[in-house]
Amino acid sequence: MISKKLFSAVLAPLVILSIVVGSPVAFAQTQTTATAPAGQTIFQTAASETNFSTLVGLLKAANLTDTLNGTTNYTLFAPSNAAFDKIPSSALATLANNTTALQRVLLYHVVPGTLLAKDIKGNGTFTTANGLSLPYSVTSTAVTVDNANITKTDINATNGVIQVIDSVMIPPPNATAAATASATSAGGFLGVPGFEVLYAVVGLLAVAYVVIRRRR
Repeated sequence: MISKKLFSAVLAPLVILSIVVGSPVAFAQTQTTATAPAGQTIFQTAASETNFSTLVGLLKAANLTDTLNGTTNYTLFAPSNAAFDKIPSSALATLANNTTALQRVLLYHVVPGTLLAKDIKGNGTFTTANGLSLPYSVTSTAVTVDNANITKTDINATNGVIQVIDSVMIPPPNATAAATASATSAGGFLGVPGFEVLYAVVGLLAVAYVVIRRRR
């Protein structure tokens, strides 16, 4: 039989160790890794997962399949179907019917280059595919990108990686306008400078308004 002294001598270091490393362990348990089918692009990988069916449908509607099927490497912060379920159906329909606003939102989830979980450290911002600043923070319990938590990491594809998130990220309307102002100043939608930006901002504001009302 193990003596009380020996038991205490063994238990005490374990308790101290669990306190010291407890937070990182808890963080590790909040995330899982997944393996993508070999030889598939980011879009093909997402399309092969039923959990991304809403995202895949919206990527098609926004004409972004070629972007995520190409040879350029990207990191896709991919909202699951459950993440899209948090958005009222009316707000999601409004977004889906506004291609310009939809592209703004979806490209806010795409960062050029391959960002593995180990590459995301501390606090800072990423620059998205449409030139916006995407804030992120890493704590002992979670990795947060904008308002979303990463729940599955490092689903590798031939042209980058997918990080699964639990919420849909909506870019601030003013950030969208600031990022696209120079591009639209030369002509704009229907030859009216800035019209395309205004169209996108109105769509985003409508979605944000419905989401805020739903939360109240």
